[in-house]
Amino acid sequence: MPKRIRARPKNWVLLVAGMSVILGGLVVATALKPLPSYLVAISNIPTGSSLAEANIGLVELELGDLAENYATEEDLNGEQRFIAVVGPGELIPRRLLGQGLLPEQTSLRFNPDLKPAESIVAGSAVSVWQVVETEEGFMPQRIVAVSEVLAITYGEGLFAEEFPDVELLVNTEQSTLLISAVAAGYPIYVLPLP
Repeated sequence: MPKRIRARPKNWVLLVAGMSVILGGLVVATALKPLPSYLVAISNIPTGSSLAEANIGLVELELGDLAENYATEEDLNGEQRFIAVVGPGELIPRRLLGQGLLPEQTSLRFNPDLKPAESIVAGSAVSVWQVVETEEGFMPQRIVAVSEVLAITYGEGLFAEEFPDVELLVNTEQSTLLISAVAAGYPIYVLPLP
């Protein structure tokens, strides 16, 4: 009986087959590996809010080299506060977590005399002006050059949308000027900054 001699596969065929097996293994291993979870704001989180009490959720993402810049579930264990506003749907950066308001900062809520522009939302930079009566007539005066909006709150009722409360992050000097203007009954306006 004659013996059959099998032809040995060519080297390139072996190479392609080997690479296909390796590539398939890598794809399966990657698909089975769970993605890391990061904290994301579900709603607006104002400055000074506690991370543990904030309205947050989890999202699974592969951020690669940027992963260390964003908060994870492990960050919930500490007593951290937001040092700036985080908008809904945003990942929570670790750089915005700290001990909350600085010693010279406070927040003030008041009702401006005109409805704020629609472009003013939590996190916007604004200036605050008052109008005083002088011998020459009514004069506008800027009392807060730059401030961050922490929240705009609309009350309930028929005309509530026309007169929202604006909460601002201000320093001690600005808070003194703003409180004086409110107490004096001067018209106060909140204007957006570019």
